Amino acid sequence: MPSLVSDAVDAYVIRRLNARLQFLLLQRRADAPFGGSWQAIHARVNDQESALDAAERGLKETTGLDASVVYSADYVNQIFDHSRDAVVLIPVFAFEVGPQVKIEPGADFMAYEWLERDEAAQRLLWSGQRWSVRHIDDVIGPGGPAADFYRIR
Repeated sequence: MPSLVSDAVDAYVIRRLNARLQFLLLQRRADAPFGGSWQAIHARVNDQESALDAAERGLKETTGLDASVVYSADYVNQIFDHSRDAVVLIPVFAFEVGPQVKIEPGADFMAYEWLERDEAAQRLLWSGQRWSVRHIDDVIGPGGPAADFYRIR
């Protein structure tokens, strides 16, 4: 029987530019796993670490950034990991940064781009990631009381 685990998080970096929400996507090096693919931040949750702590650590390690606003994206991505015979539940977070931040991509990445919803969704491999981008844009993108409901800090 497959096990159920939650030992990973997804984090989407967003910024507001010209009244539009943009998503930071990073392109993996050609020689890295899933080489050449575009992704948001994905991090493993270490022992004794909360999901939010893992997402914030992943943000810092992958981009060098600190977020000005942190949101729960109100979504849990799920995948089946055949190597572990496990269903993996992956909480999703959104980290808002200023419009002119400097990105320092981690060693596994060769490029990054800021993309609006539709182009970001087209570049992502997994349907759960595409859904996350659309959901963040719909729920958090407009700002105001609806977005504040999901604000962690």
